[in-house]
Amino acid sequence: MSLAPMPARIPEAFAWPRALRPLRVLLPLLVLLLALALTAAFWRFESQREQTQVNQAFDRNLQELSQRFEQQLNAQRQVLQGLQGFLAAYPQADEAALRLYAQTLPPHAGQADMHDLLVAWARPGQDELALLLRLHPGPGAPIRAGSELAKVSPSLLTKLPQLPLLLAQARDGGRLSLSGRLDLSELQVGVAEGYLQALPVFKGAVRPSNEALRREQLLAWVLAPIDPTAMFAGLYQHLPEGLSLALYTEQHLQARSTYFRSTALNSDGEFIEAGEGLQTARKLRIPEGANWTLVMQAGPDFAPAHGAGFASQVPWLGGVLSVMLALLVWLMLTSRERAQHLAERMTVVLRETEQRWAFALEGAGDGVWEWQVGSGQLNCSLRWKAIMGISADQAEPSMSQLRELIHPQDLERVQGDFQHCLDGLTSSLASEYRVKGPGGQWLWVLSRGMVVQRDADGLALTMVGTLSDIHQRRQTEEQMRYLALHDPLTDLANRAHFDERFRFALANARRYQERLGLILLDLDRFKPINDQFGHAVGDQLLQTVARRIKAAVRETDTVGRIGGDEFVVLLTGPMSNETAQLVVEKIFNQVSLPMELSGARLEVTCSLGLAMYPQDGQDELSLAKSADDAMYRNKREGRKLLDEAQRSRPFTGL
Repeated sequence: MSLAPMPARIPEAFAWPRALRPLRVLLPLLVLLLALALTAAFWRFESQREQTQVNQAFDRNLQELSQRFEQQLNAQRQVLQGLQGFLAAYPQADEAALRLYAQTLPPHAGQADMHDLLVAWARPGQDELALLLRLHPGPGAPIRAGSELAKVSPSLLTKLPQLPLLLAQARDGGRLSLSGRLDLSELQVGVAEGYLQALPVFKGAVRPSNEALRREQLLAWVLAPIDPTAMFAGLYQHLPEGLSLALYTEQHLQARSTYFRSTALNSDGEFIEAGEGLQTARKLRIPEGANWTLVMQAGPDFAPAHGAGFASQVPWLGGVLSVMLALLVWLMLTSRERAQHLAERMTVVLRETEQRWAFALEGAGDGVWEWQVGSGQLNCSLRWKAIMGISADQAEPSMSQLRELIHPQDLERVQGDFQHCLDGLTSSLASEYRVKGPGGQWLWVLSRGMVVQRDADGLALTMVGTLSDIHQRRQTEEQMRYLALHDPLTDLANRAHFDERFRFALANARRYQERLGLILLDLDRFKPINDQFGHAVGDQLLQTVARRIKAAVRETDTVGRIGGDEFVVLLTGPMSNETAQLVVEKIFNQVSLPMELSGARLEVTCSLGLAMYPQDGQDELSLAKSADDAMYRNKREGRKLLDEAQRSRPFTGL
């Protein structure tokens, strides 16, 4: 309905009485004061809300950056442990074997900040280095010093006075050790300043149990010079605008303990631009015992980047609106036509503002969702549907339909994560799980969220969050974990992985008073076959033997390769001495079957040794020794029978 234009002069019938005309000024003033009071209250509320939002964003970024940094350290640790396992399995490995192993390392196994790997062999009985070798990890690595693997004079290490203490700590502790900040330019590894990781390599299948044995059985050290600048380069990609980082290597945050900083520090190790911004420290979880602390500080650009600029605009914006409201009341009192026109214009402005906010919410994050907990209604963005494999024109799925898209093995955990956030046990949600993609494949996603509305009893009413596609990252992590735990030739468990399974199974057997079997297997006369037919046929033979051993045991048992032609089998679950002996006989019969490899018919036998817990040993060392003694006893008896057979008839070859 449209109003007719007002006449130039208001008729006397519609004019204000003379006694009430002062109200035309007093009433707008009262409205102005009331609006300003409401603006002040809203400004306090909005300031508190934005401060809470900024604090949550700050804590979330600190947690994410800490986790990414720890993942980088874990990736470096896995590379060192892999090389440790390789050297322990091949103590006589030459330069060509080490070069081949280095080239098999994946390109993303924490090597962006790991310029070189150093292998320092120990001199038997002395605290000196017999030989130092340098290699550059990764396929297609550039040649250094004339070859992938360059010999380096051990005297270079004497130029670092902190190095002998680091090597001693790694050797006596029997674990990975970290150095303090060092000048690594003397090592010629492409790193001017950084730190060293040292991991000892011992002889034998099991780490020595005491310091004296570790000194006696020390074979070598694996050293990795790390460039902290390159390590933090990966964090820069995920560092929001307005944040500054510093890494300290001591408990006291001082300039001398500063390992890395992304901004200037004063003489006390404090941020120069600290001001009144947020600043907090987080101790990193490093199992080697290093007391590292990650300090993060928010600069003046951090809060606006997280939507915290509106509260500062509330006073003047509220003041303007208050004046406008008072003016509007005055206009309404003096001219209904102009008041109607002004109201229509404000309605248009409000609608445009609502559309802009809707567009901004759609573009926030990878995918945006809102869940009305009481009714179960789910509102989601187009990007959320694309990640979940739902067409854009399809209606929002119900919660029951959404549960069907989640992998059955992840469903219970995801429901628990959501319930913890709804119950207030966690301030925010961060859950990784698999969903069914458009082609039926399972894809990894990361769902983040938080409860934004609760009723008077504290029950959650509304929950909002984002959804990110992390499938590629999870695939890379799984590949790195598999390569670190398995033998590259036979796909069996390597020494480190088998030792871990062995310790776990032994602890479980002690707790539940169960039996446990350990089988050591060594191929007989493997070297003549390898020399006669070549290494390629020898590798095929080892792969065939590995498959036959796995086929002869149960799925609950663990098969590993601990040397060139040495294998080990861990028997778990209900068993007796008789059933374990049957497994040994089955493995022997399977391995002894003829095999066709590259046109050659080969027959090979093996010597096996069985040790049972608890009668043959109470720990890893005693069980391994009992199995080893049994294997070599059987090998001597087998060779005696073979020699007797050869004396009775001429030997015609394998």
